Amino acid sequence: MSIEKPENAEKPADCFGFLTVRFTEAVGYFGGLLTVNSHGRPLEFHCSLPIKPSRAQSILYGASLDDFLIGEQISLAIVGKVKRAPACIFTDLISVLTLRHVHPTPIACLLDVEFTSKSNGENEPSAVPQMSRPHGSSRRTFAFQLGQLHATTLEDYAADARVISQLWNVAQPQIHPHEPFSRIAEALTEANPTTKAA
Repeated sequence: MSIEKPENAEKPADCFGFLTVRFTEAVGYFGGLLTVNSHGRPLEFHCSLPIKPSRAQSILYGASLDDFLIGEQISLAIVGKVKRAPACIFTDLISVLTLRHVHPTPIACLLDVEFTSKSNGENEPSAVPQMSRPHGSSRRTFAFQLGQLHATTLEDYAADARVISQLWNVAQPQIHPHEPFSRIAEALTEANPTTKAA
């Protein structure tokens, strides 16, 4: 879904992407990407259809299944839909960082919005309690500060940290970086009604 805007409304550095993926046993993996300007106003929103890995895929990919499905399949498909590429992408899942292997846009995971483990062993995001998050990635990462936030990139793309920090400092966005993920989670629930009963 694209949101109408004047042709010269924002500069390239004034477009930030927020991307996350959710998982439920009932429907599988599904993700969403929200691009916003420096005032937090939505520019575009795109989401994926749910994907359930087969038993064979789970066996063959093993611990790398989340990195493959989340980063290189779902995230890549969603980013490919945008009409105007964001200057950088933020995520709340480490596995989404593997998108960087197949896409040139700088990407960082905001560690401050990572899920917390519940006592019953299930991991659930606060925005949509009925949805559990996929498992984390074991890839090597490079940590850095983004203002008051703790962020990380893949170690192979550590230079993204400098690029993202410069973009953030130049644009001085009036965005609370945690907030867009709540919007995405709610939009995904609306786009995938079957998850409401999951």
